[in-house]
This record gives sequence, C-alpha cells and structure tokens, in this order.
Amino acid sequence: MADLNQQDFSFITRALRVGRTQTPFIPDTDILDGQRELITAPLWSNNQTSLTAVYTSSAQSSNQKRYYYEVLNEDYSTLTSEPQFSVAYGDLVGSGSDRGTGNIDDYPTKAIYKQYKQLLLGSNESIFTFENEETSEYIYVINVNRTRFKDKMDTKTWELSLIGLDAAGSASSGVVTLIDDADTSFVEYDTGAVRTYYVRSGSLENGIYTADTTPWGIYYPNNGVIVLNGKALDASSSFNTNRSPSTGSINQNNAFRLFTSISGAIASDTASYAFQGRTSEVITSQYYFVRLYNGEHNYSTNPSFLTSSFGTLKYPSMILDPVVYVTTVGLYDDEHNLLALAKLSKPVAKSFEKEVVIKVKLDY
Repeated sequence: MADLNQQDFSFITRALRVGRTQTPFIPDTDILDGQRELITAPLWSNNQTSLTAVYTSSAQSSNQKRYYYEVLNEDYSTLTSEPQFSVAYGDLVGSGSDRGTGNIDDYPTKAIYKQYKQLLLGSNESIFTFENEETSEYIYVINVNRTRFKDKMDTKTWELSLIGLDAAGSASSGVVTLIDDADTSFVEYDTGAVRTYYVRSGSLENGIYTADTTPWGIYYPNNGVIVLNGKALDASSSFNTNRSPSTGSINQNNAFRLFTSISGAIASDTASYAFQGRTSEVITSQYYFVRLYNGEHNYSTNPSFLTSSFGTLKYPSMILDPVVYVTTVGLYDDEHNLLALAKLSKPVAKSFEKEVVIKVKLDY
C-alpha cells in the first residue's frame, strides 16, 4: 500500500468531517427548554373581541333545549356561523323544569345544577356560595365554547351586559354590565381549575362600580364559565325567574331568559353592550440551536450533487470549495428516526468560509 503524504491525509480528514449529515446536540449547550410564553387573543370567532349579535341554533332538539341553549355568532343557516357559548339554568331541587319521561327524579334543571356543582365546587360544598356568603339554590350559567377560550378566558378583559325581563320573559328595561374583580398586577400562567373571582357590576372602561355590593356571581376563568346568582338577578336585574313547581310537563324555560337578556342588551345598544372577552394560552417552548461550523455540512446528499455512476462529486470545482444551501433541518432520536422537520424561510448559503446557527423552536 502506498504511503499517504501529509496533503492526502489532511484531505481525507476534511472529507470525513464535511461528509457528516447528523450532529448530536450537546444538552446544556445546544438545547434550551422550559421556556413559557403567555399568548392572548380575541375570544370570539373571526378574531373578534366583541360579540355584537347572538343567535340560537335551530339544529338543537327540543330535548336538548330542556338543558341548555347553544349560542352562535351568526344565523344557523349561514355557512360561517359557529358556536360561541351556551346558556343554562340550574336548580338544586329541579324547580322550573319538567320531569320528562325518564326517572322520577330526572329534572333537567337539577341535572344542570349538579353538573356544575361537581365541576366547580369542592367535595364538601353542596350549594353555590357567592360574595357576602350569600347562597343560592338556583343559578344561571354562561359556558364559553371550549374551542373559543383555549387554556382559559382572560381576567379583566370580559364584559357582559344583561337587560331586565318582564314576567313573560321578554326584554324590558334596565341594563347592568358585569365584569370580574381579578387583580391584573401579575401574569397568569396557572391553568388549573381552582381560580375563582367574584362577578361585580362595572365596565372595562371605568372599572368596578363599588357602590353596588350585589353578589352577582362567580367567574371561573380556567373553565370558561360564569355562574350568575339567580337570587341577585331577580332582585337587582328584574329577571323574574319562574320557579313554579315542576309537575307534569311544565318547563319554564329559564335558560332562554338568560339568552333573551343578553341578546336584548346587545340589541338596545350594540356599541355599548356587546359581549366582550379575550382568551389566553400558555405556550411551552424548547429551543434547539443547530450549529453548522465552517468545516462541516458543506456537501449535499442530493443526487444532483453526485455522478450517478460512481457517486463522486459531479463538479470538480466543488471538491475543495463547495457552496451548498441549507433549506431544512431534521431532528432525529438516538435510533436515527426522523421526529420533526424545520423549514427555513429562505435557503441559507453554507461553505468553508461561513458558519451558520439555526434556532429551531418546538411549541407544546
């Protein structure tokens, strides 16, 4: 075997280095994980923070409407209509609803109350308790659609307007606007289901109306739920809830009263009484710094780079002075299985005279 001179040895070494197609990451140097960012966005469809019109869905069956009403942003007949939130009425003893054809204790309003009690209250709590320790055995619920609020609804960004109702359940007069009493002096990364705030009268522009101490309700931002105190709505907003005894097929349809109150307030002054809100989600990111040093990754495995017969470089001028363009970064596991691809916005030139650092961000 012929001896290799120094020049040959140096070239072979360089050829081995530049032929590398995969480079392992150094954990403490090339990987930065656990980065969190709070992303906020409008709550409603079409990137809107204000809901200026609401509609019920004719696709709901009469049996479904015994439990809740789904509220859309446009008429159901339009192709662009989407669910925004639902309204429901819950009663601890089942008042205001019919028994239906099921079990003797199968009252829709009782089922709603128990459902939200199980979802929102502790195991030792049997009734909703509002500000000033006021309890109520009947509640009204606004439940924002899960696809709308993502991780959670934001605090201090929603405003709900309600108009008074007459005994027949039609919009009458007297509008109250409601907000939450959260403190926004800190960034909320918590996405658990334990945070609650009281619902107070006020506005986003002017804040809480401190003269009004009515216990309007409780806000659960991580569940996208606003529970309104039925007693307070009757006493301070003329809701005229019908809690007549549930015998036979009587269904007082109180859930629709809440929809009428919301839609009536919006219709009375769209600019002032739109249902406003924003949502947010916590994005956890991991960064991978892909370092392409000057002596590495200067050749391509693309077939156009090589001759088809011998697998050698097609253009001799590229042997010692190649220029390639990086377009894609692949992330592999220890078994060399491709896990993810990152596409660059434009090709980046790479040669022996250039080093490149590409930051790859994975969100989850």
